[in-house]
Amino acid sequence: MEHAKRLVFNNFEAMLVIVLIVGVAFTVLVSANKLALLNFFYIPVLLAAYFLGRKRGMLAGAMAVLLIALYAVLDPSLFSAETVELPGINVFLWGAFLILTAYVVGTLYEAKEATVQDLHSAYEGILEILAKFIDAVDGYTQDHSVRVSELSAKIAREMGLPDVEVENIRVAGLLHDVGKIDISLDVLTKASSLTQEEWEHMKTHTVRGFSLLEPMGGLLQNVVPIVQYHHECYDGTGYHGAAGTQIPLGARILAVADSYDSMITDRPYRTGRTPWEAKLEVEQHSGSQFDPTIVAAFMNVMKLEVQYA
Repeated sequence: MEHAKRLVFNNFEAMLVIVLIVGVAFTVLVSANKLALLNFFYIPVLLAAYFLGRKRGMLAGAMAVLLIALYAVLDPSLFSAETVELPGINVFLWGAFLILTAYVVGTLYEAKEATVQDLHSAYEGILEILAKFIDAVDGYTQDHSVRVSELSAKIAREMGLPDVEVENIRVAGLLHDVGKIDISLDVLTKASSLTQEEWEHMKTHTVRGFSLLEPMGGLLQNVVPIVQYHHECYDGTGYHGAAGTQIPLGARILAVADSYDSMITDRPYRTGRTPWEAKLEVEQHSGSQFDPTIVAAFMNVMKLEVQYA
């Protein structure tokens, strides 16, 4: 992840250098009004300050000034007293204001980023606490939501999904059982198999979860459908009959992770299976209960888990 960010930054800086060089060439070789065209440099410098922060923004501004100064050294007539088109004092003011602008914009950007990071940390903490609370409702599934969240995110990354989608799926994993808060404890903690009536009551936890999360909107607007449909089956035999691509991709991923972790977890009425048995069960239901593409990604993740164990 960090390597990818550095790669983006490096590419952005390389493109910035190219834009600056092209801008200088256009300014000093083509334009009839060179002073006016110096304003062209505000675009890449402001972009650098906004997307890369204060330090890189100021470096971009300094680079623009240095490139103009270098050309002035190579062509002294550019700043001669006879040249009224581009007086030296105006160039100096332009360069100073360019760097100052980069400093101000970059500072505002970093302050905004710090605020966003603080809010994100608080958001993460609230989600973790809520996930612990959800799992505490059913003592037999302690940390289940955290494990499902982590496994779902790994599968999503294995499938090459964008970071935003991975994050939505990770959050959905933490909250997927939130509807169980509204389920009878007698049903959740029953030490024997559920009756048909009790099972129908248990199945309502996806709808109840939707009802709890849907009013929140905002950051959770893309999480709600994943929570709502995570018990659907690929062949349409799930809780509400959705099938194939009618089921959100995140919900199909979550279904695999949730089922696997549920199988290896001890329940009041049964002992959990071994990881090998659970993986085999998931593989056997590829194409029926689970999306085959997601099962393939899940198996790759599990192979990597074994390699690095």
